[in-house]
Amino acid sequence: MDYYPPPEERSLPRTQFRNIPLTPSQDITSLDTRPLSIPPPQKPRRVSRHPRGHFAIVFLLSMCLIIIVSATIIVPALKTRSMVPIPTVTPRAIATSTPTPTPTPVFDPSQGAVLPTHRVIAFYAVPSAEPTGPAYELTDTMLAALRDQGADYEQLDPRHPVQLGIDLVVSVPDAFPGPQNSYSHHVDAGTIQSYIDFCSKNDLLLFLDLNFGLSPIMDEVHFFLPYLEKYAFVHMAIDPEWMFPRRNGIPGVNLSNVRAADLNPIIEAIAAIPMQYHVPRKILVIHQYRPDGDGLKDPYDPGQAEIADKRNLLFDPRVDVVIHVDSVGGYPGDIQDKRLQYSEWVQQDIVKYGNFLYGGFKLFYQHEAKIRLMTPKEVLSLNPPPMVVTYGN
Repeated sequence: MDYYPPPEERSLPRTQFRNIPLTPSQDITSLDTRPLSIPPPQKPRRVSRHPRGHFAIVFLLSMCLIIIVSATIIVPALKTRSMVPIPTVTPRAIATSTPTPTPTPVFDPSQGAVLPTHRVIAFYAVPSAEPTGPAYELTDTMLAALRDQGADYEQLDPRHPVQLGIDLVVSVPDAFPGPQNSYSHHVDAGTIQSYIDFCSKNDLLLFLDLNFGLSPIMDEVHFFLPYLEKYAFVHMAIDPEWMFPRRNGIPGVNLSNVRAADLNPIIEAIAAIPMQYHVPRKILVIHQYRPDGDGLKDPYDPGQAEIADKRNLLFDPRVDVVIHVDSVGGYPGDIQDKRLQYSEWVQQDIVKYGNFLYGGFKLFYQHEAKIRLMTPKEVLSLNPPPMVVTYGN
């Protein structure tokens, strides 16, 4: 707030008077009555009536100067600094009490797969049908005989430890049509479960063998796939000799002829199981009893070929396909014939087509013993040595 003098002070002239004292001995007449000489009044200095206003003006001028300097020097400097990239600072790891979780490994279907590290020695049978093979019933005697047979092979080739198994026909061909007009029937679920339990208890593989008859192929396959999905030790085998996908014959009466288009959906279905259900890679055994039709004038003639176009079989590394020579001996010269069949259907075809990796071989204790049963050493002398060997009666 500015200060202003009172009005009365402003109206009085700034004139000074001398105060002359009177004494008793002095007569007033003796006094010098001439007017006193008074010096002219000096012009007073002009004093600002608004000192605080001046201060405000100075302050504002100072601020303006600061702003101008900032705009000229500081702001460009800041702009220049903002253009410099900010270095990336790697945060230091901070120790916590919670351990870092271990990444879940990707499932590998080769882990625990039987082939190619092991050789399979299996007994074949239709349940309760003794003529079909030694696994027709589950006994300690049968198990001991299977173990002895497997030991003979492992002794000859210790690089491939033997994995024992049972090849069980669960889709059985019939000579009569049955209620579904399929000329086949299923082994009951209780019997299949008894074989599963037996194999699980004794560390055996179990091959569910499908013979089909006139049944739709994939209907049969999908009926039994749940066993493969649930149990790591359960695999599948199929026998084209008993398959009539075009319903043009009767099992055991007519010869069959199948095509790669009939078999490839089975390969695809089994190949999908390991990654979906996290079980080791499966084995699919394809029994071959007669020649394939590649190179024949009429590959679809059942009298000439069992598999019309074997060259078109699908190769899928997610499933181990085994071409299993399944012919029956028991006559003079049978061993030479079986050797020739293995050479043509496995050794040559595995090179020509490149759509399967392993060979299999079947022997018959009773039928072939009439002449002479091939020894394990003779079986392993085949080229390539069979990785799945089964024994029937």
